Amino acid sequence: MILVTNFMHSNCVKALLFNRNENMWTSLKRYHFFYQRKGFYQFLRKIGVNFAAIMLPILLALLLFENFTPGMAYYFGLFAAAVRQELVLGFFFISETLLGLVPPDLFIIWAKQFTSPYVVVAILALLSYGAGLLAYYMGVRIVKLNRLGHLVHVKFAKQVAMLRNWGAPIIIVAALLPLPYSTMCLGAGMLKFSFRSLMFLGVFRIARFFVYALVLFQFV
Repeated sequence: MILVTNFMHSNCVKALLFNRNENMWTSLKRYHFFYQRKGFYQFLRKIGVNFAAIMLPILLALLLFENFTPGMAYYFGLFAAAVRQELVLGFFFISETLLGLVPPDLFIIWAKQFTSPYVVVAILALLSYGAGLLAYYMGVRIVKLNRLGHLVHVKFAKQVAMLRNWGAPIIIVAALLPLPYSTMCLGAGMLKFSFRSLMFLGVFRIARFFVYALVLFQFV
């Protein structure tokens, strides 16, 4: 709960924060009221619907692709013969650092071809985790460059506004769902969000890879 306080500076918000003299239930009710008033639950419902609308067609397409073509394993086998896995992992790390240029789910599917696919998934998860921390550091540095910092702030104004309003919970949502996780980490660095807190919240990003792998591996 205390993680949320990193972006909440107004007197109005401070009144809602954790009070050591209150019991846990009262504190939870205050947080519930705060996020309800800030529209977080409405946003969460919207992103959940969008997530289902994206994932269901993808899973159906994968199922049809596996049944009516040689399959992902065959094509990724051809790809692996032509491209070294170190290059794929390097490209993945760059993609995860620079605003998630390629959906990480494609790399999770790529991991299925290996003898120990979950080991590769673990490597992907750790690379994504590290990329988020690097994006945070980039945000810290960028904000010190006045002109560039202003341009980036304008470019990602929506994400910055989410971070200001919701703090830690939106980072968790970005870690788990198809939101730009690296962009959130970049914004967190610009807003001087606690690095230690971000390291803790990044664990959700690692969990995401294994959960998605469990589902996607059933279809490829």
